Amino acid sequence: MKLMLPTNWDPELIAQIAPFKPDYIYGSLPSEATLRSSQMLSEASEDDIALHVSQASQHGIRLVYVMNATCLGNKEYSEAGRGALLQRLQWLVDIGAAAVVTANPFVMELVRENFPALELHISVLASVNDARKAKFFEDLGATVIHLDPQVNRDFRRLEAIRKAVGCTLSLVVNEGCLLSCPIRQYHSNMISHSGESITARYYVDYCYYRCSLLKLNDFAEHLRSPWVRPEDLAVYEDLGIDLFKIAGREKMEEGPSSHTDWIAMVANAYHSRHCEDIARLLVGILPPYKLFGEAPEPLAVRIDSAELDGFLRFFQDDHCLLDCNQCDYCGQWARRAVHVSGRPTECAQALADDVQTIRVGSYRSGR
Repeated sequence: MKLMLPTNWDPELIAQIAPFKPDYIYGSLPSEATLRSSQMLSEASEDDIALHVSQASQHGIRLVYVMNATCLGNKEYSEAGRGALLQRLQWLVDIGAAAVVTANPFVMELVRENFPALELHISVLASVNDARKAKFFEDLGATVIHLDPQVNRDFRRLEAIRKAVGCTLSLVVNEGCLLSCPIRQYHSNMISHSGESITARYYVDYCYYRCSLLKLNDFAEHLRSPWVRPEDLAVYEDLGIDLFKIAGREKMEEGPSSHTDWIAMVANAYHSRHCEDIARLLVGILPPYKLFGEAPEPLAVRIDSAELDGFLRFFQDDHCLLDCNQCDYCGQWARRAVHVSGRPTECAQALADDVQTIRVGSYRSGR
């Protein structure tokens, strides 16, 4: 099995994940324009990252540097912006990074034209979800295509993509986002420009509040999310999926140690192909902190993996039409596998109040 794990630049991380023999770790400077705002990422300097790369290489683990912003405001075409990109890419070569992952086709061409030693990884945010797109990016020089998680359970498409290209194919296995999220592209662009709004102290992740409210009002959304159960990895390997990527660069609690332990725990679950509670492995599953005032009792979500034997067969047999209003398949399984403790009704009301606060503009963020 080939794994790709997030890094938080913690010096203790490499020793904890080395037993799982991941092929890659991935991360970026907090200041890099990516799909994680700087508020969510651990602090790290260029020197910290260079040392991390050196430590990882001693265990055969390679760094994929993240430059996956979906919008750079056209700065990449300016003399200064193009120069900054080239300088960053040269620095990656100098420190021994293996690859860069990006969603920007112009950056892809810069990598291929000027830095052939770097592997080119196509981000999930390039939304590669069919054979035509996959072939386009392979022809552009892709080493690895990280497929759009929205096709994780579309086995007919996965098979077609595998037949269309010879490059490495990767799936994100632990995303807790909404299936076929209608505001995913907007969310990506918003976070790509988050640096400006954080500096000006008006940043707020509206999309996360909005999507969390939908999940609180319908627990079946937790099963519709396109994660992959560790016990089902062989199904994807048989289809020709080469690499499994674990999401989760976000900070957790105080200090890096809690995050390091979580990364190691998730890596162990997928490496061993077993877990008891899938919810512990997922990113984006818990609601955000309340904007103002006292927060309701925290929720705890549990998804019993043992209750989901056979769940994937419906999708393998190509029965899913993505018409959830007319189908209760996931709802039926959720009623026995998904357990939410706490006070979800109060939490949903608090989130609805926060969305209204954002809507009318009576907030200032930047905490």
